[in-house]
Amino acid sequence: MDAMHLDAVCVFYPARVTYLTGFHHVPTERPIALVLGPNAYTALIVPAVEKEHAETIPGIDRLDVYFEYPGPEHPMQRLGVALAEVSAQPERVGADHDGFVPYWGYRGPGLSDITGRPPVDAEMLVETLRRAKSAQEIECIQLSCDWAARAHRRMQDSIVTGKTEMECYAPAAVESLAEMVREMPGWRPRGFSGNELPAMFVGGRSTAMPHGFVRGHGVQKGDVLVTGAGADIDGYHSELERTMFVGEPTAAQERAFDAMLKLQAHAIDTMSPGVPAAEVELAVVRLAHELGVSDEGFRHSDTVLITQEGRRVMTDYPRELKDLIIGT
Repeated sequence: MDAMHLDAVCVFYPARVTYLTGFHHVPTERPIALVLGPNAYTALIVPAVEKEHAETIPGIDRLDVYFEYPGPEHPMQRLGVALAEVSAQPERVGADHDGFVPYWGYRGPGLSDITGRPPVDAEMLVETLRRAKSAQEIECIQLSCDWAARAHRRMQDSIVTGKTEMECYAPAAVESLAEMVREMPGWRPRGFSGNELPAMFVGGRSTAMPHGFVRGHGVQKGDVLVTGAGADIDGYHSELERTMFVGEPTAAQERAFDAMLKLQAHAIDTMSPGVPAAEVELAVVRLAHELGVSDEGFRHSDTVLITQEGRRVMTDYPRELKDLIIGT
């Protein structure tokens, strides 16, 4: 803030509020805002439904609770009061968005309507902090990767022909979640995503789309399956995806799968400190052209940690074709 000559920064995006305060909440149409001021001053504006929750968060200098939105007073007016309390000048107020992010039908004035000046774009002020993970954050993400792999293994072992996707993966996910609760006393999901320990897949024609939907497809021999697994560890998540086959793949599928493996390996090898993500993408595109592939659609996804020493794949799960064939 000092380097940007700011008196205050307003934060509206839920994940950023959580990152800066530890306040996990359920985003609704009711505005929630965080104000950061001089000398580590922190003000949090919340609706009454979040009052008791917000009161448990340490380090909040000013907790401002409004009754409801919509209501007689718009919650954004409270933001003006918080900024005045730290004597923030309108031209020295930064924000990650010009007001509360529209959600569930929310409508209201922007921050610029409250201060009379457009806020300084301070989005990267928070995002720069989030990009570099602390040792504790890395530990949470690694634990998420480990549980994702365990849930994925149970899910993969549960796939049989004749059942729908949900019939295969839902019981396995519940079993993995119960295992997590037993082995991690006190664990609980953060927020309200409903995806505490997901391990699922889509099959059939849905896999032709990058983000296909489950359609109650009965798993059949010859199907391609695209899977996904993760785990919520104190609000941190990971990504593990695999392309699998029900029965032996065709020769064309084997070639496409082999190309996909080469492309992913090349992407991971290209990752290094200071290398932009766009450069990694371009390296993959160039190799894809050399291999003569474009839109075959197979994919693996892994979580990778970049350090000064290089890189480390955090998701420990088989990638080779022989390990990803479902017997029929």
